[in-house]
Amino acid sequence: MKKSNPKKQLEKKQSEKTEKKKSELNYTPKTKFQKITNERKEKIENVVRELVGEEAIPIVLYLIGKTKVSEFTIANDLDMEIHKTRNLLYKLFENNILSFIRKKDKIKGWYICYWDFNEKSIPFLDEKIKKNKLQKLNERLAKESNATFYMCKNACTRMDFEKAMEFNFKCPECGELMNEQDNTKTIDSIKQRLKELSK
Repeated sequence: MKKSNPKKQLEKKQSEKTEKKKSELNYTPKTKFQKITNERKEKIENVVRELVGEEAIPIVLYLIGKTKVSEFTIANDLDMEIHKTRNLLYKLFENNILSFIRKKDKIKGWYICYWDFNEKSIPFLDEKIKKNKLQKLNERLAKESNATFYMCKNACTRMDFEKAMEFNFKCPECGELMNEQDNTKTIDSIKQRLKELSK
């Protein structure tokens, strides 16, 4: 009977552990959001743009895959002023896009904030933005469908019937007569936007 080699058995076990660790490190959750990189990036950018603004996008993209990054490192790496960086970071925090912890610098004695990206909040925020848009569009569609609007030939201002009556159907800016406006195209445009958002 062939004797087993303890050294080879140990090497085999270590090799199996290494392969298992590699497999765990390379594991990607099988969700639609994380599977498609371009879609993931686009969704993150859209949420940040809607809630905070275009200028905050580089900060969020920079923090993807990083943890506990100091505000000074962020400002330095993105070539931004520290005050502007802090302002954007706190706006992102207020919208639950980022989180932070404060630590006291042992040498300088002041507190420094270290930031993380809350990627798990993105799908929820994206859905919330979509619902708000749908609500506003439905409200506008109801208003456009149930009211009559008036406008002068110079398109200075647009008023509903009651408001136009107050001005005797004369434009308060140019004095021209205000006529009933055909808002069919506006209604069609709102319906199309609602259709796109409902997908």
